[in-house]
Amino acid sequence: MAERFLGEGVSLTDRGEFAESVKILNRALGILREFPSSHPLRVRIEKQLRITKGKSVVSRYENRSLRNKNSELLPLKNESNDYLVAQIFGKVSSRKVWLPRENLELNNPVAVGRRITVFPNAGVELVSNPTKHTVIRSLNASSIDLISSDEISLHSGFSLLGVYKNDHKFTVGAPQTSISINSDTPFACLFEVATNGGLKSIALLGKITLTNEEHEIELLPGELCFAMPGGGFSRKMSVELSTLMVTSRLITSFSKPLPFMNKLKQQAMMQALRTRKRYRTVVGDARNGTDFEVKVLESSKP
Repeated sequence: MAERFLGEGVSLTDRGEFAESVKILNRALGILREFPSSHPLRVRIEKQLRITKGKSVVSRYENRSLRNKNSELLPLKNESNDYLVAQIFGKVSSRKVWLPRENLELNNPVAVGRRITVFPNAGVELVSNPTKHTVIRSLNASSIDLISSDEISLHSGFSLLGVYKNDHKFTVGAPQTSISINSDTPFACLFEVATNGGLKSIALLGKITLTNEEHEIELLPGELCFAMPGGGFSRKMSVELSTLMVTSRLITSFSKPLPFMNKLKQQAMMQALRTRKRYRTVVGDARNGTDFEVKVLESSKP
């Protein structure tokens, strides 16, 4: 079956159907998840997956250059201020729909429909306007599409989402998956786009329910999971909030603190009191369609 999926993936790549090829190749890897990484068929599939992703990137840039250069982009004076730039450092640009802003500045408007590109060693915080109940942070070679007032799509990198509103639903997309976030109370999460096109999610605030197609999982502050390509979630893990608060650049790299920092400190103290046993681990990437990497460095005594 995995061999057949590999053949289908190669054919789809040859026809330029890169997204479908990535999906079928990830399914092939899923079948071989119990096999060692040195297994010849697995090596061939992973090699083809890299080739397909590379061709997809090249094709995207070629298609962009072939677009009609005279296509109309709206003037900047007409850009709506759905979001405002609340904090920024380094080079961040906004494109699509309106004329580009190559270097976003503090208090610049950012409309729904824009694509935000955050360059290396840069970061940006957007706040919804006029409600100010949604905060989006992103940094270090990240790309986000603002789809609507309650939906974003992440192409790469790291982002933080905070929604300070009761009874709200927000959708977060990734290259190969999409999740809906539901919460009765204000919530916040960290996100990272995984190698397999899935989405790594860490709950910071609120009791949230994540939905991916027909699959559902509940996260409390300090819990982590991956939304996998093709639907479903990985197993849950707990991360130490007190460590995350001082190591996550999405939290520490901005001069003004997040609105919920005091609440996060309380959650970290509560987590420390109820945690009896800890392990020093590194939660890595999700490279296939079924699971993610965890390395235990050492365990501490209860």
